[in-house]
Amino acid sequence: MSITILGVDLPEQADAVVFVNGIKARNVQGLLYMWRNLQILRTSPMQVDGCMDMKAGIVGPNEFVIVSYWQSPEALKAYFMSEVHRKMMKYFYQHPDSIELYNETYHPTSAGKYTSEHGMAKVYPLVALR
Repeated sequence: MSITILGVDLPEQADAVVFVNGIKARNVQGLLYMWRNLQILRTSPMQVDGCMDMKAGIVGPNEFVIVSYWQSPEALKAYFMSEVHRKMMKYFYQHPDSIELYNETYHPTSAGKYTSEHGMAKVYPLVALR
């Protein structure tokens, strides 16, 4: 079986955004909130136009990380304004000692390597690498 290694054909000025979002429970109340809402937290980005893919991972019993891939900064901003995101943020602001949040955004500057469509490969065309 041969595996074809693919790369992403990035434009010179890529609009796509990678959003890394982490949630960590600080106490029992935060832990209960996180696990009760895990499915919503894990799937809500895909409910907004412009989210091309996402990967969620459990880091430990009190922390998980979501990596999502967006067509543009505007699409990511639309997620921030969505009802589901606003509900989550309302809880976080009302219970600041329960949940710790962190996030980072990246614009791709070079393609990764793929064997099928994942992440940026759902935003930009795939090309065979040598």
